[in-house]
Order: sequence, then C-alpha cells, then structure tokens
Amino acid sequence: MTASQLLDNIILHENAYFYIKETSGFLSKRIIKETFAEAATDKHGRSLLEIVKEKKVLSNGIEIFYSILVFKYIKKPSFTEELIINWEEVKLAYMCLVDFEEHLVVARRNISKISDFLKTFEVLDYNVITSIYSQDNTSFEKLSMDNMNVSDRAIRQKSLESPDLKENVSSFGLQGYILNTVRVSNDEEKIALSINSSRINQLGPKNTFDGFLYWCNNTVGKIKNYVPKTNFLSSFATSIDYSKHKDDLTPTSILIILSKIYKEFEENKIKKCFFRIKKRNEILEREINLIPILKQFEYLLEIEETEDGYKIKNNVVNDLSLFLNNKSITLRSKKLSKLFIEYETDLCYPILSVINWTRSYIITFDNPEFIYCNRKLFKDSRLLGNLDSVLKIFKEHPELENVTSEKGKFRINSTDFETNSVFEFVENTFKANYEYFICDDLSKEWADHIGLNEDSIAFYHSKYKNSNFSASDFQDIIGQALKNLGNLSPSDDQWEIKENHWNNLYKNDSVETKISRVRTGQSSNQTISYFKTIKGYPNIKKQVHIVINFISKSALEDRLHKLKNGESFRERNEVIQILWFISSLISSCFEANTEVYIHCKP
Repeated sequence: MTASQLLDNIILHENAYFYIKETSGFLSKRIIKETFAEAATDKHGRSLLEIVKEKKVLSNGIEIFYSILVFKYIKKPSFTEELIINWEEVKLAYMCLVDFEEHLVVARRNISKISDFLKTFEVLDYNVITSIYSQDNTSFEKLSMDNMNVSDRAIRQKSLESPDLKENVSSFGLQGYILNTVRVSNDEEKIALSINSSRINQLGPKNTFDGFLYWCNNTVGKIKNYVPKTNFLSSFATSIDYSKHKDDLTPTSILIILSKIYKEFEENKIKKCFFRIKKRNEILEREINLIPILKQFEYLLEIEETEDGYKIKNNVVNDLSLFLNNKSITLRSKKLSKLFIEYETDLCYPILSVINWTRSYIITFDNPEFIYCNRKLFKDSRLLGNLDSVLKIFKEHPELENVTSEKGKFRINSTDFETNSVFEFVENTFKANYEYFICDDLSKEWADHIGLNEDSIAFYHSKYKNSNFSASDFQDIIGQALKNLGNLSPSDDQWEIKENHWNNLYKNDSVETKISRVRTGQSSNQTISYFKTIKGYPNIKKQVHIVINFISKSALEDRLHKLKNGESFRERNEVIQILWFISSLISSCFEANTEVYIHCKP
C-alpha cells in the first residue's frame, strides 16, 4: 500500500496533547526527523509509515502541516527474566504531530523519549483548558485533584463523581486543591481534560485521519478564541507566573510526594532498582530494595539556604538540593543520580528524574502566600488574610505555664497522673465534661485521652516540650491528630483490641501503676457499648483537641502579624511552617466534619 492508502486506513480517537509555541512558526523538517529518530530508537526493522511535514489546507483556508510515524518494536514479556526466542511481544507505536503556526498537537501511543522535544513548548494555561468547554449548561461529572496540604498525614488525592458535581460539592476548601483531571458534559458530547499534561479527549468513536485533523483545528480555534470567565472550576487553586516571581522566592521546606512511585510498585510496573557504580573502567549495578530509602523522605523536610544554593536536610544523602530554574524548580543530587528505577518496559531512569518529571513535591517559601506544586506556583492570600479566623481555634490556659512534663513520673501506687504534667491538666480541665473519659495512651493509641458524651466524641492529643515555636515538635502532634481522624468513627473490627487495652491499668517506663485507663465511667465494656451507641447519632459532634505547652497564643499572634506585615524576626521560618501545619489541620478537620481546638499558653 502507498503512504496515502495507509493514511486513509488509519482511524484515531479525538484524543491529543495541545501545546503553545513560544514563538510562532512551523517546525522544520530537521526537528521533526530528529524527534522521530529519538522516539523510534527501539524500533524493529524499518518504519511502517513515516510522513514528514505534509502540507494541508483546511476548508476554512487555514494552512497546517502534519507528520506521522508508525513503527514496530519488540518487547520482552514482563513475566520472564530474559528475552526468550519466539516469546517476544511485538507491539506497534505511533506518533502524530499536527503543526499550527502558534500551536502544536501531539497524538501518540507507546511513545517515550520525547520529553526534551516537548519541553520546548508550553502546556495550556489552567484558565484556558478549564474554560473552553465550560458553558452555562455544562455538567461537571468527574474530578480528580491533588491536595496542597503540606502535612505528610493529609489525604493526598481525591476523586469525585456525580451527574453534576457543581450541584452537590461545596466550593469551601477547594482552593487548597489542584485539579488533575475533569470530565464535563455538554448536551450530547463528553470531554475529558488532563489539566497538567494539556491533554484533551473527546469521548466517542474513532475518526478518520482527515476527521482527526479537523477536530484538532476546531479545538485550536476554541483555544485561540478563549475568553476569561468564572465557572465552577474557578473555585480550585489557580497558578501564577513562576518566572515573574522566581527571584523573590526563598524556599523553606519541601514535602516529596512518593505516592506515584508506590503506585507503580503496586501495579508491578517497576522491574528493579539499583545503584550504578563505576569501578575502575567497569560499570557495576548493585540491586537494592528502594522502599526503606523512600520511607526516609516521607516527611516535610527543612530547606537551608547556603552559599551553594538550597540544601534539603535529610538522613540519607548530604548533597540533595533544590535548584530554581527559569521555568521550574527541580531537585538535584550527585549521589541520588546513581540510583535508578528500571521499568518493565525496559526503560531506566534515575529516581530524581522520575520525581522531577512527575512533579512529585510541594515547596513552601519564606512568604507563606506562595506554594509550589505540580511544577506550578500558586498564591493564596487567605493564609495571612484570615489570621483572626485561624487564631480562633487557639484556647488560652494559664495553667500550661506551670507544666513541667507530659505525663510525670510513675510509681506502683500512682492512681493519678503527676501534678504539673500535661496529662494531669487535661484530666482536671476536661474530664468532668464527659460521661466517659479514657486514657488511650500507648499501644496503637487513637489519642492520649478520649472523651464521650451525648453530644460529642473528642480526641485529646498532648505534647510537652522545652521549646518555643518548634515546627518539628508541632508537626509531630499535628501528624498524630491527622492520622487518627478516621478513628473518631471506628470500624467494628477495632473494638476488641480497645476493650482489652482499656481494661488494663496504665503501665509506662516498665512501671505498672494503679491508674485506671477508664478515668470516668464504669468499665471498658460499658465504655465500648456507649461509644458504639453515640457514634451512630446523626448529629454527634466530632472534635480534635491539641494540648501543648510550647506555644503561647499571644506570642504566636505577635509573630503572625509581623509575618503579615513583612517584618523580619528570628523564628520567621519556624512560624511559617507552623502556620502551614495549622492550615493543614483546619483543612483536614473541615473535610472530616470535625471541630478542632488547640489549647496552649496565653
């Protein structure tokens, strides 16, 4: 068959990536051929079809150029260690470029190794891709989103689906999420949008190659004729121009999101992980278990500004740093550049390249209004603009000025926690408010104390530290609260463990005391029965109480207002992190329909 006949036989879904060119003009044949050569490095035999820069004038007079490459490649099955003769998997790959003067459309399947080529173009602006298919009668059927919450205990991703989400999803809190994918419905057409990758997929049957070109042209027309408008998706976080603010940014902390790599492990996409070491003139590979290494990076890491740049403090390597490029922020490390992930597709990449490509980190700055996520910079003025609202969750207690320990010392005849301990303060201050009050400390605790009455289920998390404005100490107690939010409504399989635990006397530092774990109430059995009953009440309040001695409300209020006014002070970076943790706590508790309070010094 001739190239023209082959082209007439090709049918494609209306599904492609849309890019904007930095400067107008059509791609040269040389660039297209180099890109095709890079994409087809693993091809088997000659290309099945290769057309480079073929001109086409559409019915509306617009001139475009299209290029298409189809080739065959051989792949080792994922269930064999080595390639066995006659066991090869033969696959086809294609890549189609539709070249407009100001835009480029890319359709591809089984194509990799073209990231350098795609980096020379810009993805569609968030406001554009979320608006071009939004009309007055548009139904928003499905959303997936990433959380900008910097707590390592926060829910990282959410997916929602209904006939029309704008009818049953509150816009409150959506500003803290970044949209990933959207599916909308307009009359009889449905369109799926991948926001970060600039992919548009009009659901439906496949089209002829000519029909695909006309769909590309119609879509580019929508992009060019974009008019700013407000819609349901405007409630989500929207990015600003990173390059305009780059020189004013000073990173202070980073949370590396590893969920995408863990998901690839779950889906058996990763074949192995190894260090590549050069020894004399030989390159050696030492296979390793990557999981324990990744676990060391699951927490919010502090960033220190040095003469050489921005160093990321961690316990694994001493040369991990952050680099502010002209268009993006990336991670660098000579040591981690030797750590590779090899996929079942036989592709192999340094782990830092994978993290940088997948935009798997959240970065905060010395200006708390800015946050960097998904290779985009976001500005949220609400964090400093709502300080009065934030401070309302803080409750002042002069007694916390006098505490000298978290739990005190223990003796075999102790029946109460030691005077001037945080635990003693909690029991003296709050125990009388509840029908049942339990000390759940230690042994997979849900909280240090749990309060139950007809109106509420309350978790109390306590911490004592000899510090002021310690972000790491605050992070610990916030993480404890967040990871136990779900236990405010326990599942049935958890009761037996708790009943046995609450039936015992309190034991700590190898001392078994006379302190009953059921501090108010009759027995663990009755406590469990009462808990089961009230958790089913439709109007029961769920509450989280943080009790700490190392933060003063008045001192924090003073530092936050200095932060808002742009003043410098010694604890600035610590206070910024504490503000982010408070915001994370409030956001997560709101989503869990839970009240939150922080009890501290005046």
